Amino acid sequence: MEIIEQYIKEYQQLKIALKWKVPDKTINMAIAANYVMKDKEIDSDKLLIIADTIKSQAGLFSSMKSHSRFLTASIMDINFENPTEQVPELFTYYKQFRNEKFSSGTFTYIAATLLLVSELNPDEIIPKAKDLYDRMKQEHAFLTTASDYPLATLLTIEGRTDTIEQMETFYEELSKNGFSKGNDLQFLSHILSLPPNENSQTLISRAISVYDSLKVIGIRSKRTYYPVIGMLALLPNEELDMKKIKDLYDRLMLEKDFKWQKDVNVMMAVNFFVKGKLEHTTLAETSLYTVVEAIIQAQQAVMTASIVAAATASNSNNN
Repeated sequence: MEIIEQYIKEYQQLKIALKWKVPDKTINMAIAANYVMKDKEIDSDKLLIIADTIKSQAGLFSSMKSHSRFLTASIMDINFENPTEQVPELFTYYKQFRNEKFSSGTFTYIAATLLLVSELNPDEIIPKAKDLYDRMKQEHAFLTTASDYPLATLLTIEGRTDTIEQMETFYEELSKNGFSKGNDLQFLSHILSLPPNENSQTLISRAISVYDSLKVIGIRSKRTYYPVIGMLALLPNEELDMKKIKDLYDRLMLEKDFKWQKDVNVMMAVNFFVKGKLEHTTLAETSLYTVVEAIIQAQQAVMTASIVAAATASNSNNN
């Protein structure tokens, strides 16, 4: 449970440092998780400096003027030695995404951040990511939205731009086995497409098994959990320990600040479990390691964006 203690410690620090600056505690939860997943400790003064630098360089109506800048600042902080020096490049990448007809907003900033962290050539990656996104939209016009920008970018970064047909197989097969059609199932299908050498039927069977196992341990499987089901389905069966995940979840639910955040707690428990598996098993020596690391990055990116969107909507309704 050491990781939970670290997570709580980082959260409590943010609760003080970002008081009155963010409208929703789930944002602090996401930021704390970003640091814990990278084994980094928060320097709240440094985080605020990065966030202020981002805000100062953002346009008048940019989402980086809002509380979402703190999440972006945390991603920059955990990935770069001198994060404030990377801020101008973040905005340059964002403009390149916009030039390729990605819409403005938080999801495009997250995609730009993922690309910046990858250190790959934006001139090569961004057009390919847009092409992949457009092909996704051809398959599911109403499901594919700006929320898919981060994963389209990540799939491109991982060299998995040829997987539309495989994604469709996952989507259709899982929809026949208890999964509800929609954007969350599409995201799960994209996650299962990341490993280059895994048998599709094996991954489908694992996803169904994880779906059923969640119900067995008393966690009703909701659409919101499909991405973490995908992450767990990438693990070999012998590495899966649903009791351990339930223990992590129960520990989070005991915490006063987290007890009303059931959905976020499920996602955190799975992320923390997978992190432990990457560190302490033979997975660290396999090609699956980099894929699962990428999935964690994608999951956190999308969770981050979802939390920001929900918090923004809630804040608007309260004004």
